[in-house]
Amino acid sequence: MTITLRHAELFDVRLTFQQPMKTAISTLNQRRTTILRLTDQEGRVGYGEGVAFDTPWYTSETQASLRAVSPLLYRLLVERPLSSPETVRERFQPIQGNQMAKAMFDGAVYELFAQAEKQSLAAYLGGDEQTAIPCGKALGRTSAEQTIETVGQAIANGFDRIKLKLAPTDTGVLEQVRKAFPDAPLMFDANGSFQLSDLPLLQEWDAFSLLMMEQLFPATDWISHQHAASLLKTPLCLDESIQSPQDAVLMQSLHAGQIINIKPARLGGLTEALRVRNLSRYWLGGMFESGIGRRQTLAFATLPGLAYPIDMSGTDSYFTEDVLEQNYVVEQGNIRYTEHPVSADRLNRLTHSKQML
Repeated sequence: MTITLRHAELFDVRLTFQQPMKTAISTLNQRRTTILRLTDQEGRVGYGEGVAFDTPWYTSETQASLRAVSPLLYRLLVERPLSSPETVRERFQPIQGNQMAKAMFDGAVYELFAQAEKQSLAAYLGGDEQTAIPCGKALGRTSAEQTIETVGQAIANGFDRIKLKLAPTDTGVLEQVRKAFPDAPLMFDANGSFQLSDLPLLQEWDAFSLLMMEQLFPATDWISHQHAASLLKTPLCLDESIQSPQDAVLMQSLHAGQIINIKPARLGGLTEALRVRNLSRYWLGGMFESGIGRRQTLAFATLPGLAYPIDMSGTDSYFTEDVLEQNYVVEQGNIRYTEHPVSADRLNRLTHSKQML
């Protein structure tokens, strides 16, 4: 089976957070994201999402760079028929970096092939659509009092892993949360905000019985991660550092971490994410994406092998309005994969501009 693309559209979408999301190094009030709509010669429609942020605080990509490279990526795909979703990776090999832009096209092409096979995306990937996917809860930086309140709510709602966004100045927050919830399944995400000089502090944090410490140092600082992993009792998880399967191999070779937070968008798409899945213990992270990106990540989550609950709440928990006709909802700490369709009305209402490729 081959698929021939007919046309492509980009939607510049703005989603409003119900409350500001504070990470270790950034505060988000609104989520700007790019939605790709690919149409093939048979009239089938596949969606992808470009989840880079407006500024390059997470990776070097931005919404502006993603949209700028999209016409080139589309030309590489439309020049001749696609024989499989893996063809996307092959066509994009001459283009360095730009993983989130590539992932946007990769996701849309996967949806087209799944439709051509009359399957859901989860089934097409080989997953079990009936799987109840365990979820974790990611909490933004805030006061100790507010964090304790939201952790309590997360536990009451059945979340089996709770991620705190923490910076080196947040010892007091972590200390008070652990005191309030001695047995809670806590971890923290530094988003690369620590330095090797903070290692004595991290050794103190070892005492808080954390599931893992995520992305302590900047993405390319492999030596600091390697040194920390050799001294800390708490397992290290890498996120921003893993932008390709080769990075996953490097992590293992250097003993720079034990766990990978797989985000298909960060890796360049589902094809690359499937390769990384076979290289390490892993779980799945979110990118504060719309329901389109979330739908594809949930399809991936139906595959066996998750070591920890995924880092994903329902779409109703983040945004005042999403682009799907129905929200994804977490019930008793679990979420189920369903192919909720895109709402044309919502997509148009939340779109600030459109671009034909």
